[in-house]
Parts: sequence; structure tokens; C-alpha cells
Amino acid sequence: KTSTYFILDSYQYFYENEEKPKFADDIIKENHSLFENNPMALKALAYIYQVQGRSKKAHKALREIFVLRPNYAQSYSDLANSYRDLGQFEKAANMYARYLYLLREGFVQPDRNFDDIMNRDYQNLINLEGQKFISKRTQRKTSKNLETYSARMVFEWNDSEAEFELQFVNPKGKYFKVEHSLFADSDRIRSQKITGYTMEEYLIDESMLGKWQVNTKYLGNKSSTRTYLKATIYHNYGHPSQKKEIKLFRLGLKNVNQKLFELYNNVKVSN
Repeated sequence: KTSTYFILDSYQYFYENEEKPKFADDIIKENHSLFENNPMALKALAYIYQVQGRSKKAHKALREIFVLRPNYAQSYSDLANSYRDLGQFEKAANMYARYLYLLREGFVQPDRNFDDIMNRDYQNLINLEGQKFISKRTQRKTSKNLETYSARMVFEWNDSEAEFELQFVNPKGKYFKVEHSLFADSDRIRSQKITGYTMEEYLIDESMLGKWQVNTKYLGNKSSTRTYLKATIYHNYGHPSQKKEIKLFRLGLKNVNQKLFELYNNVKVSN
């Protein structure tokens, strides 16, 4: 009972399998002391809430992480995206702007990969939701060229020590892989830890149509605990018809290929 992973499994079982939301919520409530000073456990809990569509509860967990990790770049990204999920677009924009201000003033460590993600998220919010909280004139002044893709995949993990390999199989059966490990790319891992983020994005355009498959091979972490890997898939990214789905995976068995999901890159992108 002192294991946060046992508590998370119990919560998921009673919420998803037994359909007893109050009982499940009481499990988290009664054991919250195991989570309150544990950002990794809180992030796993937030992931589970997000998959379940419980945006308010996810937001509460992410706010707790923000308090624990105010200097982590991803704390700003997570809260901004959470505000967007709640339909609080102005607060989301303010969170992005707050981070970009800290970056310009040198209060946070720049990282090209993370900064690209933040800028893309911010511009996507302004382009698609800006008319709901700013004037048309301000939106025209703030927005840049509309960036569109057939799909965008954002992967996040709750443990900064986690090492794994992502494999992308294209419609022609050819694949490329990205290994997230100290052995394969120590400089990037070091930069992620300095900046404070555990996420990567991958973009798919219309040049390769058909079915994509995404696999992973877990390489472990510095402890014996499992790692939670969240995949957010944006379909018709940047278009008015943009939609997203969230998938969550528990990585525990090492050095074994695991199929995560399939993604269909359609011929026509609808608006």
C-alpha cells in the first residue's frame, strides 16, 4: 500500500473496470500523502486523468507539480495545455507568454527542441482559438503562418531517468528509430534535465500516405519502478478540424518490442 503504482492501478481498476468513480476517487484521496511531494507520481496520475477525460482533476495534479517544480520548463507547458483543455484559452495563452518572457530575460535555460514545441503550441492556440479571447486585430498581429500537418505526435514520460526507443514504421514498411538514452544521445538527455522537460514531438505531412505504426522498446530507468508514457496524437494538425486523442502506456518489461498504436495518414485533410 506504500507503492504509488499499486494505488494508481487500484484507482484505474475501480474507475475503469468496476465503474465505481467515488470509490476510486477515495483511494487517491486517502493516499494523497504518497503523491503530494512526488512529481513523478503526480504526473502519472495526471496522465491517467487526461486519458479518462477528467480535465479538472488533471489540472489540479499539474498545479501541484508546478508548485514543486517552478523552474522546470515543462511545468509551464503542462499548465498551458491543461488550461486549453478546460477551455480557458486566455489563461493558456498567458502561461505560454509567461514562459516566453522568462526565456527572453534569461531566467530559464533555452533548449531548441523544447522551445520549438512551446512556440508551436502557442501559435496553434492563437490561430485556432484566438478569436475567442483576443480581438481580430491582435490575432492578426500575433499569429504567424498557419502550420499544418496530417498528424502531430507528442510523447511525454513521467520519469526523467527513463530510457527507451521509439520506432516509426511508415506505410511502405520501412522504419526509423529514435533512442532516448544516455548511451545514444547523452547531450540531449543532459539538456532535457537542465531545462526540465520530458517530451518529444514528431510531425507527419502528406508526403507519406497510409498506415503508420509506432512501437517502443523500454530500456529501463535507475530504479525498478515502471515508467508511464503518454502519447498525444493530433489529427489534421493546424486545421479547423484539428482533433486530438491521448493514449497511455505503462513501460516495465525491458528490451522487448511493444506495439503502441497505429496512425492512419489520410489522403485528404478536411477543414
